[in-house]
Amino acid sequence: MADILRIFKRDMCGIFRNVLVLIIVIGLCVLPALYAWFNIYANWDPYGNTGNIAIAVVNLDKGWTKNDSENVNMGDGVVASLKQKDTIGWKFVKSEEKAVEGVKSGRYYSALVIDEQFTYSMYHGVADNIENPRITYYLNDKKNAVATKITDSAASAVKSSINKQFIKVLAEQVFKETNVISDDMKEKDAVGQMTGKLEAVSESLAQYDAMIDTFIDGNKALSQVSKETGEALKDGQDKLAKGTDRLEESKNDLQSTRQSFDSFSADITSALAKVKSSIDDISKQISDANLSQDVNTIQSDVQNIKQSADALKGNIDNLEDKINKIKPDMDDTHVGTLISNIELVKEQTRSMIESTLSVDLSGKTQNSAETLKSVMSALSSTASAVNDTYTSQIVPQVDGMISSMSSVLDSMQTTLGNLSQTSGSMAQVFDGVDSTLDTLNMSITQLKSIIESASDKINTTLDKLEAASEDEKADIIVNLLSGNPEKLGSFFSEPVQVSDNYIYEIANYGSGVAPFYTTLAIWVGMTIIVSLVKVHADAKGLGKLKPSQLYFGRYLTFFLLSQVQTFIIVLGDLYLLKIQCVHPVSFIVTGAVTSLTFSLLIYSLTISFGDIGKALAVVVMVLQIAGSGGTYPIEALPAFFRAVYIFFPFPYAINAMRECIGGMYENTLGKCYITLLLFGAASLVIGLVIRKPFIRLNHFIEKRMEDTEML
Repeated sequence: MADILRIFKRDMCGIFRNVLVLIIVIGLCVLPALYAWFNIYANWDPYGNTGNIAIAVVNLDKGWTKNDSENVNMGDGVVASLKQKDTIGWKFVKSEEKAVEGVKSGRYYSALVIDEQFTYSMYHGVADNIENPRITYYLNDKKNAVATKITDSAASAVKSSINKQFIKVLAEQVFKETNVISDDMKEKDAVGQMTGKLEAVSESLAQYDAMIDTFIDGNKALSQVSKETGEALKDGQDKLAKGTDRLEESKNDLQSTRQSFDSFSADITSALAKVKSSIDDISKQISDANLSQDVNTIQSDVQNIKQSADALKGNIDNLEDKINKIKPDMDDTHVGTLISNIELVKEQTRSMIESTLSVDLSGKTQNSAETLKSVMSALSSTASAVNDTYTSQIVPQVDGMISSMSSVLDSMQTTLGNLSQTSGSMAQVFDGVDSTLDTLNMSITQLKSIIESASDKINTTLDKLEAASEDEKADIIVNLLSGNPEKLGSFFSEPVQVSDNYIYEIANYGSGVAPFYTTLAIWVGMTIIVSLVKVHADAKGLGKLKPSQLYFGRYLTFFLLSQVQTFIIVLGDLYLLKIQCVHPVSFIVTGAVTSLTFSLLIYSLTISFGDIGKALAVVVMVLQIAGSGGTYPIEALPAFFRAVYIFFPFPYAINAMRECIGGMYENTLGKCYITLLLFGAASLVIGLVIRKPFIRLNHFIEKRMEDTEML
């Protein structure tokens, strides 16, 4: 530890003894803070200056004259409303052509054009030929990507305001008409008619209610059938899968049969060849008149014929057994022909064996030779007949049947596969039916609730009418129909009042982006330090030191400089820019922890890999700027950044600072600290362990770079 401190003290003395170095170091400490402060200040309240963003407005509305001769122009009302709002730089232009040309040239970011029939459409929203009030919106995306998003928001606000006004006008017109009806009812004796109509409506609503109950019951039954059918389809899929497995086994068995038949064919062909060879040998000896001398040889050949014939018989029996096993799966006609041919071969083989047994070599006369020659000729004919029957009849028939069975199995397998796919699709359809029925039932249930509520109100009114006097009945009906059109219009234009409740509210956008720019400035500051200050300590005059002592001895200098940089940055955030910060002390501590992690990581990369390590630090910084969630939410970034961001320290430093600025949630801050310190531990592994194999390589690269006299 003493040697580490000696290196640190020597570095400090070197800094404070040289005025130029001291000035440079002070500049290094202040520069990152300026980077952070300028960016935070530039983003302090970007939406507060949107009044400088120009949007052209053109009002072509011709207005409309109502029945009472009152002229109304809703377009003028929209223009008057916009003139009172300074959040956007509204520019009021006379013609649509000038507005569009201004958008093209970039003079305006966008333009709103109010249609000629705007007011007329507003007051005739429930006419037979409905035509919505129209506003045409032009925008120029080329000029500035963010500005168009702001103008889009402004246009949406105008649209929302106009929609509210439209609903208000529509509701006012409706309730004015009902007031006219109520006034007419006061003058005319329409109580009886209205009571009858209310009773008819009540009866209809009751019928609708009963019909909905029936419909809901029917849906429940249909849903049950759908579920049962879906389960049956899934069970069928399992059975189809088992059938497919069994077909695969049958195909394997058929392949085994083909291989067995090929083996039998080889054995039969071999046996026939041996029989033929023995017959040819005997016939040659008879022809050469060597019967007396070669009787022993002939006897041996006759014995070979018998053995080959016995083997042939055994192979034919095996073939017959195999055919009998697969006989149930084959066509009856083909089976009958095949069995007949096999029986013929067996009979011919038995005849061959009997002929062989009848050969008598006890006499050595010419008569015996002639007899033997006749027997051999018969045997040769029988062997040829066996060979012909087998090769021309049995072999093609067995091959054809095996190929046919294989084709049938392939076809069945394809059919089962199609059935499985179809049943799977049907199962998905019935799952969709269940979901649709559930949604439909929910909607119908809500409709039933509305009908019941309306029915209750009408029945209550009917009860009041029944109990009221003749004079009171008219008042009850008038009160049911009449109302204040303006109040009712206001209610229907905005029936739901939304109250905003902010959790961890941030006072301004600058405070919201302060964690990102502060974190980035800390990284940039350390990157600048390793670019200007040597990371390798000079051991000259300090004796023999270990690499770890040199590592920590010089790192203390970088640690101190990075902490000073960070302290200036966070103090400026808090007391110069006056960002919102609920926990300022924790904010300062978070900056220190972040600085420790970043300085360890960048210092370790640089001392381990030299200039390549510096480049890596820059690459990691670029990746973190794009994918740390500092400006845009992580969820809104491309898939690559969503996958890798957890492997970088930026998100944890930014989240820790957000906890300090907006407010703490449970132990989120502690988790961020632990993660940052884990990155610091990984940095020590890089600098103390991974670095060792690269020491000589780094020296070699640095030497070669110096030789170029350029790097």
